[in-house]
Amino acid sequence: MSRAEIATRAPLHDGVVERLRQMIIRCELKPGERLAEQDLGTIFGVSRTPLREALKLLAAEGLVEIRPHKGAIIADISLEEIADTFDVMSALEAMAGPLVCERISNKNVAELTTIVEAMDACHDSNDIGEYFSLNRLFHLSVIKLSGNRVLLRTYEEHFGKLQRARYLVNSNQERWQESSAEHHWILDALKSRDGDELSLRLKEHNVRTARAVIDRLQRSPI
Repeated sequence: MSRAEIATRAPLHDGVVERLRQMIIRCELKPGERLAEQDLGTIFGVSRTPLREALKLLAAEGLVEIRPHKGAIIADISLEEIADTFDVMSALEAMAGPLVCERISNKNVAELTTIVEAMDACHDSNDIGEYFSLNRLFHLSVIKLSGNRVLLRTYEEHFGKLQRARYLVNSNQERWQESSAEHHWILDALKSRDGDELSLRLKEHNVRTARAVIDRLQRSPI
């Protein structure tokens, strides 16, 4: 493949992946729903090649299942897997806390403060979509400051698998209010460079989110 072909295909592939990912996360595409390549190609204005590449990537993220002779379908949400994944996230965050606080600079703190303030503005205006994107940015930015690339890669992988389930609880105004306060709580630990406290606060935030997500799925599965 020529460089020109790669340059042409990459934006198509990336764009399709992100648009499909968001449609799945926001439950515009429901678990069990079949993804017809021809229909998607028409919707996104792309050929089957970048579309198939996008579906393979989403399958690796656990959002899509590719079945022989049946094509791609939206993956189910497993309560057991969701609970297990939240447990893994807690362990990763506990590991990250001291590492982050050893490395974080005043500039980093200022950048994270800006993200939290933007999240507050989204909460005030009830902009769930943008809040959700900023929430992801905040958590990944914190873990990235650990300086451990394997930790970040592992965290990002598991964080991605939780996005659909996490999105569901954003419509719960009480939990959304609590979550907003918890981000300030986490930010305070970052400002004080207290690694052990940061680990505790990240874990507590994770536990409360897990409880809300699992309760929501038990009451009303997608």
